[in-house]
Amino acid sequence: MLLRRTVVPGLLLLCALPVLAARVCAQSPGGPATGLAALQKQHAGLRAGYVADLEKLVEYCLERGLDGGVAAIQPYLAEPETTTLRAVTLPTAVEPDIPTGLPADEHYWRTQLRNRRKEYAQKIYLLSRRVLRSNYPGYAYELVRETALHDPDHRAARELLGYVQFGKEWVTPYAREMLRNDHVWHADFGWLPKSHVARYEKGERNVNGVWMSAEKEAEVRRDFARGWEIRTDHYLIKTNYSLERGVELGRALEDFYSFFHETFAGFFNDPEQLQRIFNGTAPAVSKSVRPYHVNYYRTREEYVQRLEKKFPAIQKTNGIYLTGDLTAHFYYDPAGNQEATLFHEATHQLFFESHPMDRPIGQTANFWIIEGIACYMESFRRSADGYTVGDPRYIRFAGARVNYLDQKYYVPMQEFAAMGMQSFQAAPMLAKNYTQAAGLAQFFMQYDNGRYRDALVSHLAQLYSANARKRESAQGLDELTGVDYIELDREYGEFLRQMQQAVDAARKDSSTSRE
Repeated sequence: MLLRRTVVPGLLLLCALPVLAARVCAQSPGGPATGLAALQKQHAGLRAGYVADLEKLVEYCLERGLDGGVAAIQPYLAEPETTTLRAVTLPTAVEPDIPTGLPADEHYWRTQLRNRRKEYAQKIYLLSRRVLRSNYPGYAYELVRETALHDPDHRAARELLGYVQFGKEWVTPYAREMLRNDHVWHADFGWLPKSHVARYEKGERNVNGVWMSAEKEAEVRRDFARGWEIRTDHYLIKTNYSLERGVELGRALEDFYSFFHETFAGFFNDPEQLQRIFNGTAPAVSKSVRPYHVNYYRTREEYVQRLEKKFPAIQKTNGIYLTGDLTAHFYYDPAGNQEATLFHEATHQLFFESHPMDRPIGQTANFWIIEGIACYMESFRRSADGYTVGDPRYIRFAGARVNYLDQKYYVPMQEFAAMGMQSFQAAPMLAKNYTQAAGLAQFFMQYDNGRYRDALVSHLAQLYSANARKRESAQGLDELTGVDYIELDREYGEFLRQMQQAVDAARKDSSTSRE
């Protein structure tokens, strides 16, 4: 099956590779909202008690002029962002012991802060187990990450998030093996034998055991067949642009992979498998037979030349994922938003390669979410302190609000869901439908604190299933959410108005602060 990712609306090409089989249990009608709300209330109560304890500790520090204590406590009091999905970067180093010999006041606040953090983290972790038993895996993993945020050395949380302890560091299993083999990760050059680092930093390069200058290597690598190969935990990136750019792409894709697998945990694992993972009787990190393959070309011209025989319409694309060679293809484009394209195609790749078989997806119905969720994940953004997805200012979501609120363009969900791949792509208002698909994906991922998120993940798991009968009879989102399409249409409009109000308020605050 060949689909394509086009420059304006963004289509795809898909491929297959094994991860974990996806099986889902449908929520009973009316169940998800009530159950989730009760669990979120418990979460809010735990959070309120924790904040109250920390505020008392802040008062203690203020009374004694302990500015360092106030600064250390404040980050844990920050209210989480509500207009995006967010994950905070976790520290890699194991927390050191609190030094002995500190002044009594400083020792007290440090000890109290660490104790309160660990107590709260354990409560949140136990809540994550209850959330998982209620069949909300996405929310469960949010709580696991919150556990690790407040107690970075919580072993169970770290392992669930795919980390192992190696010495005084938290690393991935792949990184541990590389470190054991005397390799180190270099920010510019990726994994290198430790003995090569100094020579690389001086401008030398090792090509098949032969040392040469970086300039000479670049000449050799211009031929894509002899390009650089950058291996990361889950990806193999081949490029003839530069080693440094390949490493940048590897870091971006690994950040995306980590966030993606936590957010869509219920897609990659059935409920029983998730329970075993949380119980510690199954590995949290799957061992893929083969890494995900990505090719990155020096120029658009080379990208077109190499792929036009495989896909004659390649000129219309700015990134593509082909089933025939199990590879996502991109090219260096200094003027384009390359990360948006990268994450769009990575979404298709990660979902489709959850099974080792080629199969049609969304052929007869529900094709909108195949593209909609990829358009949604385009909004993934990385920063020094973490990752976000779903920013309402992103162009896709802003366009969805303009279509619905200003231009009054909207295809009702029941009609939208009835479209298969061919009817969706043949629609006269294709660009607007892609924009609506992005807006609806944002709605199902974020509305009312994620009320429908796990239902959407279940829907995707059925659509991508290796079982043809399950794919062809996939439950609709009305059935999985327990809410009929007419009400979902209404709630979508409500959600768009809320997002527009949030954007307007943020813009006003920004304007006021500048004045």
